[in-house]
Amino acid sequence: MYRQYWNLNALPFLNVMDDRFVYMTEQHMEGLSRLIFLVSDGRMAGMLTGPLGVGKSLTLALLEQHAEREKIPVVRMDAIPNGVLPMARYLLRSIGISDQPTTFADALMLLQMHCKTVTNSPRWLLLIDEAHYLSSEKDGPYFAHYLCNLRVQTRNGQEEPLFTLVLVGTSELRDMVNNYESLRRRIQLDWVLEPLTESQTTEYIQHRVRNSGGDIWVFTPEALSEIYRWTKGVPRNINHLCDTALMLGFAAQVSQVSKEVVRQAAHDTALDATELVADTK
Repeated sequence: MYRQYWNLNALPFLNVMDDRFVYMTEQHMEGLSRLIFLVSDGRMAGMLTGPLGVGKSLTLALLEQHAEREKIPVVRMDAIPNGVLPMARYLLRSIGISDQPTTFADALMLLQMHCKTVTNSPRWLLLIDEAHYLSSEKDGPYFAHYLCNLRVQTRNGQEEPLFTLVLVGTSELRDMVNNYESLRRRIQLDWVLEPLTESQTTEYIQHRVRNSGGDIWVFTPEALSEIYRWTKGVPRNINHLCDTALMLGFAAQVSQVSKEVVRQAAHDTALDATELVADTK
């Protein structure tokens, strides 16, 4: 709706994976580099945590792209509350096992039988996003632990892990792992993503506007500061707020998005709700 008004050739603030708009801070690049090393070196398991909307799934998608370029087979899935059996069934189908177990125990035994009968299986990269939901049932942590333990025979008679496991989630995932000692000892990489700083928030917004063909100063300096105030540097919130602000600016036929427009957008997207609650305490 507002694309032509702001002279954009694409919508810059959609929450979708688009290589044109990928903005990586040093912490994102280092986290991705460490995950790539984990995979390339055939390590057992890693963990990536951070607040909601901070860019964990984006980092995971970039890791998946790397694995595909390196011809490393990948299984990617989201954890679901109380869903270890459906997850195990999906994993079985993904690695080529057609049996459909009716219990979680049967699913684990099928994985074990697969490891004992297959020779020279490729090392799979297993990516589990939203992995904090594994903590919603008693078998969740054990499922991750079990996946780390699976071994297959190579042609020279040695054993190696079937999966390199990467768990991605919020701080609840970290709590789960820290409370499950046998799983914690198998995590060979632990990386935390933090929200963007104020200067990074400005760079992020201008990077996305620039790569969609627009004027990087479509948001005034005061508006950029206001965006950081409401979003606290969380990219998903930045996208939501900026998209709404551009729409409101178009509706008002302004030449730039001002601080006042951003405030209205924060209200319209309910990002101001937290501050309103705080003011009443």
